[in-house]
Amino acid sequence: MKKILIVAQFTQLPGESGNNRGRFKFISEMLSHNGYDVTVITSKFRELDRTFRKKEKAFDEAPYKIVLLDEAGYSKNISFRRIYSMRTFAKNLKRYLDEYGQNFDLIYSCVPGLDSALVAGRYANRNFIPFIIDVQDVWPEVMYDLVLDIPVVSNVLFYPFQRMANEVYSLADGIIAVSKTYLNIAMRKNTKNALNDYIYIGTDIDVFDRKVNEVNTSIDIEKSGNEFWISYIGSLGHSYDICTFLEAANKVRGQGIIVQPIIIGSGPLETKFKNYASTIDSNAIFTGWVDYGTMGCYLKKSDAVINAIKGKAASITNKIGDYLSSGKPMLNGSLNEEFRKLVEEYKFGMNYEPQNADSLAEAIIRMVRLQNEERELLGRNARKLAEEKFDRKKTYLSILKMVDSL
Repeated sequence: MKKILIVAQFTQLPGESGNNRGRFKFISEMLSHNGYDVTVITSKFRELDRTFRKKEKAFDEAPYKIVLLDEAGYSKNISFRRIYSMRTFAKNLKRYLDEYGQNFDLIYSCVPGLDSALVAGRYANRNFIPFIIDVQDVWPEVMYDLVLDIPVVSNVLFYPFQRMANEVYSLADGIIAVSKTYLNIAMRKNTKNALNDYIYIGTDIDVFDRKVNEVNTSIDIEKSGNEFWISYIGSLGHSYDICTFLEAANKVRGQGIIVQPIIIGSGPLETKFKNYASTIDSNAIFTGWVDYGTMGCYLKKSDAVINAIKGKAASITNKIGDYLSSGKPMLNGSLNEEFRKLVEEYKFGMNYEPQNADSLAEAIIRMVRLQNEERELLGRNARKLAEEKFDRKKTYLSILKMVDSL
């Protein structure tokens, strides 16, 4: 039986909460069920809620082995402490590979973290082991939007990350990315003519539907008939344009349209966003973190969903699969060209200019004034896209094919 090592510093493990963060959990199960002996290496530090994992019974019941490596931990995403923490994980990964790495027939690594992917890639290449990377995010490109974007200065500051990323890309025998945008960035630095494909993060649509149906019978989410619900799901962090969403909803309310912003999730800026909502007298509902089924119920009861995101570097994120699966029209603030083209091609929503409350307010008004049949058509188109390009059971088979080939 062929043995595969999956290096996934940021992942959801069996029995853990995390809603739709389980890409590598799904991949690990898929490979195990298709005859591979899979070992998953991840961190004892759980990035999602900044806690340290302890060994759980569910880990032993998984169809694959789980190895937890020490990591220092951190409290802020953008910090020197995080850089140090990721390097401690990479050092422990190197020790593990030096002792056990020769046992594996293929290494599959998440990118980022860059430190751990570089350790895995160098080891794989020295020992003639096929190496696949799964590009979830592009560093340092995303940092220009989130941290600093000053010509020359930013290039110098982020050069170490760029050099590391370029080497990781060059070492890969296979490249999977969560969007065509990211795949193109990685392939430009690959000299091996690597096998390559882009597979959206997506979701398991059957699980989405089942969880929604289970919760729908046990909770009552009341909605007034004259309210137009727009729901946001996900992290409340620096990348997300929540303040513009709240401001635009207020502008529309001033024109006699009752928009109810529903903000589902938590994160480092949750208090800031709540305070801003209070300052502008917003009627927004902040639900905090909720389980996956409850989240899906809110989406299904909404009139529209919103991809409220800042900047150009962010690509096609975790939440998109859930938004599309809900079958609701979308207001899209992402400037990612690939995703904006999907909105136009599949006709499931409206693009607006991020961090521009007037642009979003105009889009909301247009959405509200559509006939019910027109909004329902947008929603059906969203669900069609989910089923064609975001359903993991179908799309992740391409990952299995690449692993088989290598």
